[in-house]
Amino acid sequence: MDVKKLIHDAEKVKSYFRELPDGRLVAAKAVKLTVPVRFAERNLAQIGIETHICGIAGIIVEDTWYALFQVNAMMRIEPTSTLKVMVEDEEYYEFSFDAGSTVLPVTQLVKTDTLVFRIYDEFIAKGRAPWYCGYDELGKLFDTAKSFAGANIGQNHEVTELLISMIARDPDDRTKYYRQTVKSREDLKKRPPVIIPLRSVQYSATNTVNKLAGSYWNDALVSALVSPADRTERIEALLRT
Repeated sequence: MDVKKLIHDAEKVKSYFRELPDGRLVAAKAVKLTVPVRFAERNLAQIGIETHICGIAGIIVEDTWYALFQVNAMMRIEPTSTLKVMVEDEEYYEFSFDAGSTVLPVTQLVKTDTLVFRIYDEFIAKGRAPWYCGYDELGKLFDTAKSFAGANIGQNHEVTELLISMIARDPDDRTKYYRQTVKSREDLKKRPPVIIPLRSVQYSATNTVNKLAGSYWNDALVSALVSPADRTERIEALLRT
């Protein structure tokens, strides 16, 4: 699947769903949901007789448009069929729903506050953002955490956006912050950022002391030699006194 050809249109995708009076969400037309296969290893998906997925899932309609669920909760889904597909060298589950079939049997989801940490750990700490989570979407990652997970961490947009601005890097030079090189919103589509792990000692540490004091000594040493700091930071000045 060439996801780069898909067009983001949330309103278009929304029209493919209907919520019924009994609380079910059904597909008015055929739709597909997709999440990385690795979600099953990270407790962000359960595949079996009953299928549950983390609500940060991509939605594809007519192989042309896409959007995403952005719900900080586990959702039980009832797919018509389930396949594994390759997307940009990574394996994804593709859940297909025929027109008229039930997507979510219930829209009243169980609150699990620990799920927020698992989302943070996968998307930000490890920097493993799925293809459908772009720069804008990552900044809204925890918008529903209060409502659906009972965790009061998404109310302040600045905190999440700061974290994303730290892990979004220039695609040609990962030592440069994307926010410093992006010139227009068109660049978000034509030249999207690469996402690095927040805990990466190679790229996230901004000074030599932090690089060498962190883990993964070989990576840190190479990074310190290849990309030396061009200024003395306050922590370094404090340690030298």
